[in-house]
Amino acid sequence: MDTGFGGLGMFFFKVDKEDSASPPSLVSLYAIYTTNNSYIFTPFGRFFWNEDKNRASIGMGTLRINNDFSYDDQGNDLRLVYSEIRNFITAEYSRKIMGDFYLGALYLGTRTKYKFDQGSDQENDFTRAFFAQNGIADNFVSSIGLNLSFDNRDYPYYPTRGFTFSIRPKLNRAWLGSDNDYIDTDYKFSYFNSLQDNLILALNISGGFASGDVPFDGYQNYGVRNSLRGYEAGKYKGRNMIASQAELRWRFYNQWGAVVFGGTGSVWGNENNGEEEFERTWLPSAGLGLRYMVSKEKKINVRLDYAIGVDGNQGLYFGVMEAF
Repeated sequence: MDTGFGGLGMFFFKVDKEDSASPPSLVSLYAIYTTNNSYIFTPFGRFFWNEDKNRASIGMGTLRINNDFSYDDQGNDLRLVYSEIRNFITAEYSRKIMGDFYLGALYLGTRTKYKFDQGSDQENDFTRAFFAQNGIADNFVSSIGLNLSFDNRDYPYYPTRGFTFSIRPKLNRAWLGSDNDYIDTDYKFSYFNSLQDNLILALNISGGFASGDVPFDGYQNYGVRNSLRGYEAGKYKGRNMIASQAELRWRFYNQWGAVVFGGTGSVWGNENNGEEEFERTWLPSAGLGLRYMVSKEKKINVRLDYAIGVDGNQGLYFGVMEAF
């Protein structure tokens, strides 16, 4: 996406001001535009109420990502220049069922179109032919699913201790309007431990797997469905993915902090021969970052991270709240 500029607005509030057990709910608006004419516009809401017995989220958005990916194809350079234009909506509700366990339902709908107008005529024609040869086409995915989760973290926006996991199987079917019939499951596990008052160890494992008539847009995207930094989002993708990482978070002076992190992962399972370039069995990354707590009351950090991977992949990330 090259260099981008944009803004993020966040509003925290209590659904019930007398409810001290529920974390603050959040409504946000995120917008970014980059130097290669990519853009993202996403409103989002996350809600907690009834002493944290109920949780819900809703989001929607429109985006255009102009990709220029290079791959090593058995010693030859393979370059794919294309745009992903996507509109999506997602909604989820969970109810506490026992202890710190939650069970809920979700919906996800995504329409994706591909365009080939960002490169030279030769690059555009080559990528268009590559997509056609591998059956990669515009599509709409529509799914319903379940969310089984556990969460005993002390605070969701800046956890210092506790454990959380979620497993989300989703069913994509024609009777839901989906162009493809397949099953997609993603998962996430995170652990947090305060080693000292100002030092936190955070661990994360995340990924997913899919089976059936999985479209290109339904693949697991490395750097999107996991929080591992250092790779261009969408460059590596496949039916199956797993990634793990560790991060040490140090608050060294008042509202200032620093982090160091590292991890690795793998993405695999493509069936078409031409799509094997999107797979990688080993994708490590490492990096460091700077933090500034803009809200002590809500414990909200602004972060700036630099991460480096393999094959020349690297990235500089500016964001609000932690990566996981």
